[in-house]
Amino acid sequence: MTEARRRLSPAQELMARMLRIVRTCPEAAGEVLELTFLVSQIEALTAVDRDYRDARRVISRLRNPLWEMGPAAREDLLRAAETIRKACRLKEQDIPQTPFDDIGERDRIEAGLRAALANEFDAAQIARVTGAVAAVLQR
Repeated sequence: MTEARRRLSPAQELMARMLRIVRTCPEAAGEVLELTFLVSQIEALTAVDRDYRDARRVISRLRNPLWEMGPAAREDLLRAAETIRKACRLKEQDIPQTPFDDIGERDRIEAGLRAALANEFDAAQIARVTGAVAAVLQR
């Protein structure tokens, strides 16, 4: 007897779709690998990342890929983005238009750094560190 195919979690479904894209577009492998890593963190961090910031970034990256692709592959990415959005119960207005939009993170980062570094750095130095941290997170 054939065993019934088990149901995939949203993250597993997304990763399977992204791997199909890599097979058809090998030059996208690096970007897809990074996205796969971020997606794997979404399920692990939902208790910590209550605002689903990583999920929002991944959705936006899937909607705005950095490489050219055909309509079928593009549709796979859009379906994957929608799967994540539904799994995280995010509203459409919660998703940044581009992956590089701030999503209000800079204020949270700056407040955290100010609290942690207030005795060691002045406001201008904290602002520069905040800019660097925000730039890394937006990639």
